[in-house]
Amino acid sequence: MSQFIERLPKVELHMHIEGSMEPEMLLQLADKNKITLPYADLDAVKAAYNFADLAAFVDLYIKGTEVVCDAEDFYTITMEYLKKCHQENILHTEIFCDIRTYVDRGYAPEMVIEGIDAGFKAAYQEFGITGGMMPCFIRHLGAEPAMQDLDMLLRFKDKILAIGLAAVEVGFPPSMFTDVFDRVRAEGIPVVAHAGEEGSPDYIWSAIRDIKVDRIDHGVRCLEDAQLVEYLKQKEIPLTVCPCSNVSLNVFERMEDHVLPQMLEAGLKVTVNSDDPAHFGAYLSENLTAVQNHCGVTDQQLLQMQQNAVDASFATPDRKAELHQRLAEI
Repeated sequence: MSQFIERLPKVELHMHIEGSMEPEMLLQLADKNKITLPYADLDAVKAAYNFADLAAFVDLYIKGTEVVCDAEDFYTITMEYLKKCHQENILHTEIFCDIRTYVDRGYAPEMVIEGIDAGFKAAYQEFGITGGMMPCFIRHLGAEPAMQDLDMLLRFKDKILAIGLAAVEVGFPPSMFTDVFDRVRAEGIPVVAHAGEEGSPDYIWSAIRDIKVDRIDHGVRCLEDAQLVEYLKQKEIPLTVCPCSNVSLNVFERMEDHVLPQMLEAGLKVTVNSDDPAHFGAYLSENLTAVQNHCGVTDQQLLQMQQNAVDASFATPDRKAELHQRLAEI
């Protein structure tokens, strides 16, 4: 890691909390909650983290959700990630979670919301890190469960930064969820959506037109549609790009093939993020290092993307001003 990246104040806007669970934490929580995993020891778990395809990644991710059984567990994994943020000079972070996975297993939504919220409160006291959570609807489950999830989430409105749309993209366009996101926006809650990762630019257009997103998660396929690129540029719609994730999941074969430089050249409001850092072996600093080493991204462009991230965040105006000041001092 370069000295510039090390001292650069950072903001992260696209990270799934279970995706920050390292092998040691997976085993720790499994032992605590008496969950049997199909791994003989730590080495076997680490081997599983070197997955070869999307199916193996999904299986590993699900195993991670199975060992999380109460609010204390969510607090533990949230604090572990936020300690990593402190080490990496991440000053503000906004993380994804979902409640449907846990509610379907008979748990109360409070376990997710209160556990993560307690982690952020502790990290603010200890490290000064700000941020919060963005619950997501699981798109391949359909609109009806999403509406049910919203009914639950509105009880915790004061603890939510935004509501997102995540999971399997192709076949489940944002247009399926127009009614539920109309309600989200009527409640004054910002909207984000995974779009344009595996799905075509049409999925990005749908996120914009049908559910009126405040920012796009991923969005790397926008370059296939010149009109879309121009719209994203003119409206300054942020894109939370996850380079190492994209390579790990074969969106791009190599980091050298990533379109991030072209997105920057097109004037798009790009940010860099880690997505599922424990699973992909790359936290935010490693992602920044990768795009610098393999995509030719300059220090000035890294700085610009952090400025973009501050602008795109759901931090308070005062906090945004503080973060911009920190970036101006580097």
